[in-house]
Amino acid sequence: MKRLGIMLLSLVLLLTTVAGCGSEGKDSEVSTATGSQSKSSAAGKVNEYGWEVPEKTLEISYYVGQDNPDTVAKNSKLISDLLLEKFNVKLNKIVYDTDMIEKLNLMLASNDYPDVISNMKVDEALKWVDLGKAQELTPLIDEYGPEIKKQMGDYLKRYEDDDGKIFNLPVGWGLLPIADAAAQVRLDWYKEIGSPEFKTPDEYYEVLKKLVEKHPVNAAGEKVYALGAWKDDVYPTMIPEQLGGIWGLKRGYKEDADHNLTHWVNTDEGLELTKWYNRFAREGLLDPDTFTQKRDDWGAKCSNERYAGHFATWWVTKDFGNMTWLKTKKDYSDDMRYPHYDIKAPTAEKSYLNPKSTMGWGRTIITDKCKNPKDVMKWWNFEVSDMGTKLLSWGIPNTETSVWNLTDSGEWSWNQNMTKTLEDSTFDQAKFDLNGGVSYWMVMGQQLHEDGTQAWIDQNFPSKWFKLKDENLKDTVFDFSAFFAISLPADEPVTVENQQVRDIVTTGFANAVMSKTESECVAKFMEMREKASKAGLKEVEDFYSQQYKKNLVKWNME
Repeated sequence: MKRLGIMLLSLVLLLTTVAGCGSEGKDSEVSTATGSQSKSSAAGKVNEYGWEVPEKTLEISYYVGQDNPDTVAKNSKLISDLLLEKFNVKLNKIVYDTDMIEKLNLMLASNDYPDVISNMKVDEALKWVDLGKAQELTPLIDEYGPEIKKQMGDYLKRYEDDDGKIFNLPVGWGLLPIADAAAQVRLDWYKEIGSPEFKTPDEYYEVLKKLVEKHPVNAAGEKVYALGAWKDDVYPTMIPEQLGGIWGLKRGYKEDADHNLTHWVNTDEGLELTKWYNRFAREGLLDPDTFTQKRDDWGAKCSNERYAGHFATWWVTKDFGNMTWLKTKKDYSDDMRYPHYDIKAPTAEKSYLNPKSTMGWGRTIITDKCKNPKDVMKWWNFEVSDMGTKLLSWGIPNTETSVWNLTDSGEWSWNQNMTKTLEDSTFDQAKFDLNGGVSYWMVMGQQLHEDGTQAWIDQNFPSKWFKLKDENLKDTVFDFSAFFAISLPADEPVTVENQQVRDIVTTGFANAVMSKTESECVAKFMEMREKASKAGLKEVEDFYSQQYKKNLVKWNME
């Protein structure tokens, strides 16, 4: 009731200043299907995709968040035309150039919003449920969602509330068994020093140090560093959360036998990882701009060959490293890249570098404005099916630039002229986008299907380097959904305490790492720990522990 009261007060205030979201012209809605029809000549027939074509056009308007309306319209046109022609379905995808939370508040204030809202943050979706703006999905799933039940399986239970009811479904759900974070080294430089084996943080440090000694500056005479990072998004707090996996921590927390969670700041492992990172800074091996630069600044340095290694996700060194060099360097060789290795502290029982959430990155609701929720559920049921995943993830088939083909009888195959470009790194992403790949996700999953395919087209054709990454790091991937599913309540003190702790840790970790001596590093770490404790760290730990254990019991994951 407290949360509801706060929201209603906020809405009253907002109503004095905002107008309906449907009146904002070009910026408000992108209706990417062309034409209109009330009946289909194929009504009642099951098309080659396995969809039973409705007699009347099924039209769904849905808001998906912040994007460029012109780009969305361009990339959605071909697939929207196909959906109207072969499915008698018209999807009106609404995007805005401005922040999603801001727009959602405007929609609530004006009481003007579409049938479906997708890609919502968890707490935002729960807020709409509390306000009575989201329809219950449980009976709809039971009656019209057999594929949803089949594909999601036990995951579906993870979206039930305390009463066993489902009011939202995820987008991007499922366990994709690929490794994201790893210790990386510049391979051609690594081979120059004889490719010495490294399995611990200290051995990794020594390898990177030798690489910098061999390559102290780049071709332009600029200093080369062992490691660097950037402050955008969740950095730099993501640095210890990822690094902690080497010392046996799980996303920045230490879990005991009773599933109690201790924040890394309150652990010996947290101190060790901070001292280890500080060692790079003390010896001039850590980019001094690590805690101040933006991602693109880091990327420019990577492209200019100023990093001997990287510790974090694989795609940034791919984008700014070998994929850039492939296009810009005449002397490019296949060894000019950053392969991925698993390292583990001697004190750790296991490396937990890659915690995974099966919960997806957003939630989708059917709002109280929707007059045909059963038809929406029928569409979602197709979306998550094997053929629905192919169409809505890979884009339209049977064109020269399609990645797949489909016969009238429903038999599919790869377009090898296009898939070969995925294997040799010449894939044209712009052409793929025009075919509508991932244009219309509402409740799509990213799990493996029975035939071994998955939603992300590039993951269906991994390079030898990608395969090596996942082989090297397969033991570091684990389901940590019970943690990722925890949502901080907006109206509770622990949420404020959590933000205060996060701010203290963000600044404190940077100060400790950039210390000039190890003793100074330790002193600043202890100062950070004390400040975080006074700000409510124990309360934050207790909250996460309680919710984590609750999820484990609820999902039978103990």
